[in-house]
Amino acid sequence: MKNINPSQEPNPELSAEISVRLKGKLAIVGIGNIIRGDDGLGPKLIEILKGRGGLPGASLFDCGTAPENYIFPILSTSCDTLMLVDAADIGKQPGAVAVFDLDKISRVSFSTHNPSPRLFTDLLKTGKEDMNIFVISVQPKSTGIGASLSEEVLRSLENIADIFCAAGTATQQVSL
Repeated sequence: MKNINPSQEPNPELSAEISVRLKGKLAIVGIGNIIRGDDGLGPKLIEILKGRGGLPGASLFDCGTAPENYIFPILSTSCDTLMLVDAADIGKQPGAVAVFDLDKISRVSFSTHNPSPRLFTDLLKTGKEDMNIFVISVQPKSTGIGASLSEEVLRSLENIADIFCAAGTATQQVSL
């Protein structure tokens, strides 16, 4: 796990942490509840990327609070790399970003999702064992019902979107 602090400028460390993991076909899965403030950051990232015209060649999924409902559409993309984007209590300042390898996500608190992201990824691995899966987690500021997305989290999402757009991919775009 690598912790990256939020800032206005794209962070070279975060860019390296993400870019090094982008191999082959990419699918980005945004997870979260949009009515709970910063918990909706995963779907918000997908919205930001789509608003920029998508990512050439990447599959973008706004899974809301039920990523398990997207297992078959995700597998149908034949992606090599799956990036899950979700809010998590990583014990840092709001907007801080951490990049986790799959074997580390059981140590992170994803309190608003049931079943757990780990069960979701285990099911995906059953469909494609060699899939490279990792998680980008952003520390939320507020996850209260009716809360807005915080400035700190939004700034981090814009930075993450900048990194994805700069890295680019060579896969077919599918958006659900």
